[in-house]
Amino acid sequence: MVLILSPLSRIGGFKWICLFPLCGCKITKTACEMRLITLAAIAAKLAAATLYEPADGKIIFGAWVETDAATTVGPVVLGGDSPSDFNKRLGLNAGVFHMSQSIPLAISPFDQTQQTAPLNLIEVTKTDAILFLTIYPSQTAQNTYDLITDRDLQLLAWQLGNITDPSLSGRRVMLRFGPEMNGNWFTYGQQPARYVAEFRRLVNAVRAVTKRVSFVWSPNAGNNYPFGSNFLPNAEQAALDTNKDGKVDNNDDPFAPYWPGAEYVDWVGTSLYWKGDPSTSYPTKDNSRAPADFWEHMVQGSAITAVNEAFPFYTQYAEKYSKPLVMSEGGAAFALYQQGSTTRLPANAGQLAVQQSFWQTYLNAAFFKKFPKAKMFINFEHQKVYEDPTNGNNGITRDYRITHEPAVVAALKSDLSALGSVIEWAGPFVAGYDWLTGSVGASSTGVTISTTQTAGAAAPTAVAPASTASKSDAASRYSSCVAVLAVCISLLA
Repeated sequence: MVLILSPLSRIGGFKWICLFPLCGCKITKTACEMRLITLAAIAAKLAAATLYEPADGKIIFGAWVETDAATTVGPVVLGGDSPSDFNKRLGLNAGVFHMSQSIPLAISPFDQTQQTAPLNLIEVTKTDAILFLTIYPSQTAQNTYDLITDRDLQLLAWQLGNITDPSLSGRRVMLRFGPEMNGNWFTYGQQPARYVAEFRRLVNAVRAVTKRVSFVWSPNAGNNYPFGSNFLPNAEQAALDTNKDGKVDNNDDPFAPYWPGAEYVDWVGTSLYWKGDPSTSYPTKDNSRAPADFWEHMVQGSAITAVNEAFPFYTQYAEKYSKPLVMSEGGAAFALYQQGSTTRLPANAGQLAVQQSFWQTYLNAAFFKKFPKAKMFINFEHQKVYEDPTNGNNGITRDYRITHEPAVVAALKSDLSALGSVIEWAGPFVAGYDWLTGSVGASSTGVTISTTQTAGAAAPTAVAPASTASKSDAASRYSSCVAVLAVCISLLA
């Protein structure tokens, strides 16, 4: 038999090949078996590709914008933003937008309606941007997990089923449950056993309704773990003492106790911020540049960032389990005011230098080469008032937004442009498109979808069927290849 090497399209981030057996082979059976085994391994890797993971060498960039109604707090105006406004300021269509809601759902005090994430604000962009949805256990009880009923999970599953159904909203969804669970600032934190149980319970409930949701496990970065000596009333301190030395400190693993298992996790994520040099004061307000390689130090460990190198997050989870990594939320803070004063804090390095120094530690080709599983970055496009108070009245108002100040957004555009086709921007929304099969429903116009994307370009884009191979074509070829492979293996047995 003769083995013909034929390159095919990319699916799920992996380049792959198909081997077609023909009669008259001059290659030994052993050599042929070796090639087929190699193909089987490639096919298995392809089949395991994570839902909504961009191709190798590609990333998705987006934001978590302040969609609440505009309100004035002290000297700043909060809220009033939208995904459409973000796209206009950036001049590009972000590939992902972050939103949140609680479980159980919050109820409006005005009309008694359930407060779900404002998906309509993404819909009006008319793009196919991913909805990155954070689900916060309600903060209204001491142990908030006790409030989550089976009915709450069913409602969430139905909601996600409707959002992801190609015949309805047809929106890709990534779901982050109970983020930063290793911290002590949410009432659900520091309870690893309970957290793991609830994470699995939620995943099982949603998967029973829809297979179109990608699940994100997202602890806080490990800098300064365990984040002080204040433990929550329900903290499972024995489980947190991972080295069993009788205390919980920086020598304990900040992540492992909370790991729900690879079968329950599609993406691994982290919250990662630069608020200033912690050696200067607390709360930090020095408006200094982020250290070189800050992002790497935070995900792999460094004394510079007070992250224990014994627990490298990227290596332990993204690399070990072959899971794509997302910065679920992050950014650099520019300190504006201290609580009780309307006098601007010293600019020092300035907002441009502070924020650009942060994003340049990950928006660069060398970083992507070193950390190929880092696939998505979501900037926290908010202002926060009175953060990190030490005595209740000296908190800092900080600006994390990178698309409002003209000099900052101009620099961001320049740095994004320099990455060229590395970034997958959102394309126009195509009604009926099925992201699992790569096909368009019967109610659509019958076009196929091209997924070629470049900086500033939109994808997927409706194209004529005779153009570049669509996702559906590639999926069909993959199925055919697996069938051929099965036949070849049976013949060689």
